[in-house]
Amino acid sequence: MKLGAFLLVFFTLSVLGSEIAVKGRDYTFSCGYFTSIQGDLSVAFTDTTLAWGTTVSLIAGWEGREGFPEKRFAWKERAEILAKSTAPFTWTADLTKVLHERSKAELKDTLNFVIKVTAPGRAPEYINGGSPWGYYRARLITNGPGRCVNNINDLPDYRSLVLETIDKD
Repeated sequence: MKLGAFLLVFFTLSVLGSEIAVKGRDYTFSCGYFTSIQGDLSVAFTDTTLAWGTTVSLIAGWEGREGFPEKRFAWKERAEILAKSTAPFTWTADLTKVLHERSKAELKDTLNFVIKVTAPGRAPEYINGGSPWGYYRARLITNGPGRCVNNINDLPDYRSLVLETIDKD
């Protein structure tokens, strides 16, 4: 199987009249050395051609590393998340996840996903980057642990994430 990134786009990706935007933030509530890292991600999908009553969901799984010696994993904890209609022709799926537990040798640093679109009376369609088993990838943690916050009202702002299309036959 061939796995290769064939398109790297910053902030948003447009696919046949639709647009995907991903933003996220990572942070910790404890400022110590061995601490847990939490992440919030928001995936927005916009398509002005979809009919009223269409449902959109995100089929997502985590990518990261674990163990000693370190090994990469992909599509761990796969789940389908129903997106909410947040604006005309726009659906948003929000995720909150502990990305690193302080007592585990595992770090989830990347969200892999496919968008499932189900129009009324039709079979689901999958927006997956155009290849048979393709998907999208958004990396959240890039520079180590996120900002330390002492108060829930002091969370960092969301930032736009790089969205990568993965071609997989």
